[in-house]
Amino acid sequence: MELVLTNLLLIALGGCLGSFASMLIYRLPIENSEITIFHPRSFCPLCKNQLSIVQLIPFVGYLYSRGTCRTCNAKISYSYLIHEVLVTAFILFIFNKLEFINFSAWVVVLIVISLYIQSIIDMQTLYLFQPLSIILVIAGLLLNISTGFFTIPLDALLGLIFGYGILFCINHVHKMMRSIDGIGSGDFLLLGGIGSIFGASAIGPILLIGSSITLCLYVFNKNKDKELPLGFGLGLAGIFYCLIFISI
Repeated sequence: MELVLTNLLLIALGGCLGSFASMLIYRLPIENSEITIFHPRSFCPLCKNQLSIVQLIPFVGYLYSRGTCRTCNAKISYSYLIHEVLVTAFILFIFNKLEFINFSAWVVVLIVISLYIQSIIDMQTLYLFQPLSIILVIAGLLLNISTGFFTIPLDALLGLIFGYGILFCINHVHKMMRSIDGIGSGDFLLLGGIGSIFGASAIGPILLIGSSITLCLYVFNKNKDKELPLGFGLGLAGIFYCLIFISI
């Protein structure tokens, strides 16, 4: 019975964090002073009508609305429900591997959700929210310096340097050859943040997995001229590496 109640609590927590992640994914790329992460209350993107309390409840809100706005009948993207489900799955996995009261577990949750948000934003907009990458850098360094959770402090610092530096150098060579940037500066900082979390030794595998994921998008994308969201692949690779790490 205790296990059932614990998992129900984790599902509720995951749904709330997934809903919060959906809000950040939508609002962080918006360059509009009237729309921030604090204001206004959640609304329909088409008619701008505020959602009811029931519609704000994770999982229930989408099912209650049947995937449409109750005011203008516009279709609501199923991605909102997917974010809630995936983040809930992350939460269940993490807290079944780590203790709920463990501070490190909550830092891991912060890291995974931040990587997920960056991945989806980059896939949708080819934009990475730099302050979120800075949070990853700080979280990685603090976690490893204070507890050595993922790696030793020196390896974390080298991971930050190498993660940022490798993509910077690749882009610099590309710019010398073709006079244009090949990789966005946001990707430098994101990989630097990932390196500060998992260490320099993890940069190679994560960069390989992340690049492969991004290339898969290119293969299945009909528009071959569209820029590739490297940050999407790097974020997912970081999540995959993190979940594998805490499971072994």
